[in-house]
Amino acid sequence: MSFFKSIVYNLPEVAGPTQKKLAFKEKLKWTLVILVIYFILGMLPLFGLGQNALQRFDYLSIILGASFGSIISLGIGPIVTASIVLQLLNGSGIFKFDLTSLEGKKTFQGVQKLLALFFIVFESGIYVFMGGLAPALDFVGTSFYFQLQLILVFQLILGGIMILFMDEVVSKWGFGSGISLFIAAGVSQSIFIQTFNWLPGPTGLEGITYAAGAIPALFQALAA
Repeated sequence: MSFFKSIVYNLPEVAGPTQKKLAFKEKLKWTLVILVIYFILGMLPLFGLGQNALQRFDYLSIILGASFGSIISLGIGPIVTASIVLQLLNGSGIFKFDLTSLEGKKTFQGVQKLLALFFIVFESGIYVFMGGLAPALDFVGTSFYFQLQLILVFQLILGGIMILFMDEVVSKWGFGSGISLFIAAGVSQSIFIQTFNWLPGPTGLEGITYAAGAIPALFQALAA
């Protein structure tokens, strides 16, 4: 048990602020920094990705705060899963944590982070080896295909760890939690794109190609 506690207590973490109450500007600065990094990571495609079978699940990606096909394809899934599993284990009495004491809270948070790291690795393997995010079919049957799979898994693990620590930064230095921030960012991005996207969308019944966004399409329809 002492060996397990030494692992839990020595997991890397984001240092919290020394002062008890952070200024509003300080919290706003760190929240915006994490938000910008989150959007940049969402635009970084996975190297070696050929087939993106998860692309069809747009609404699921919004709930998970993920961008399927990018380095943050896992989103907040591993963090939420680890939290739910640990709450169930603690509530059922299989594992007991004394959340009234400082040591019990520290142990609980350490075990939750350890579980989150496990689910990051587990979900990365599931996404790649089950075909959700796979290399190009041209390499099937070759050793290079398996190497590309390992590269994809490594990138997903890296992105999952970055999301984990970004959530910690927001929790300690920003407003609320990173989980709620990433979900809100995904929802806001989806609403903005569906509202103002001026790129061509599907062709209408009249043979006219309207913009994908609702407002540009409205003005095009009125003009037509």
